[in-house]
Amino acid sequence: MSPMIYIEGVEVSWLGHDGFKLTDGELTVAIDPFRIVSASNQKADVLFITHEHFDHCSPKDIAQVISPETVIVAPPIAEDCLSVFPNEKVFVAPFEEGEVVGVKFRTVPAYNVNKFRAPGVVFHPKEDGRVGYVFELGGVTFYHAGDTDVIPEMAEVVTDVAMLPVSGVYVMTAEEAAEALKIIKGVQVAIPMHWGTIVGSIDDALRFKELAEALGVKVVVPEREPW
Repeated sequence: MSPMIYIEGVEVSWLGHDGFKLTDGELTVAIDPFRIVSASNQKADVLFITHEHFDHCSPKDIAQVISPETVIVAPPIAEDCLSVFPNEKVFVAPFEEGEVVGVKFRTVPAYNVNKFRAPGVVFHPKEDGRVGYVFELGGVTFYHAGDTDVIPEMAEVVTDVAMLPVSGVYVMTAEEAAEALKIIKGVQVAIPMHWGTIVGSIDDALRFKELAEALGVKVVVPEREPW
């Protein structure tokens, strides 16, 4: 394991849980920061938020990674969480495309099909409009799936790098995430996320690594990196 991942010149840091920082030396992207250990002077040019839950839209952690110039991209369901920030915001629905600060992106639905908070009620309903993101940085395409199960819309995703939840309970299990790799196109590197905080463990990440590498996909299980 390594605290830093380098993918064709893009530096990727896992901030824990579903949080990441990526930079190509010119632009910096942050996604769903949560329980960051410490902050640095390197602020995000773009912040992607997948949805409103406290472990994905945490104002305390967002404040550590943005500057007044950071553009925040999020679904409308996260609008209340983000209301304390005067930054420029771009609110998005699934299946949208856009570009902010030179970062091209498109949104992918993120929802549950078999993870229930109550009988017949999933944790992340499709109709709520939560999203994952496919975006390009430094010539590399990344897919951050957000909180999701394996869904048919993944068949439309083409990406070099896939960041996939593996903990189960609220999101895909390691086995389901490996099934997702059979649907998503073009994946060269996969990074397991949604473990080590709240739910999921290193065992889930390593199980995913075992299954994914049997499919011919390189897997990097990162260590948590302070911002």
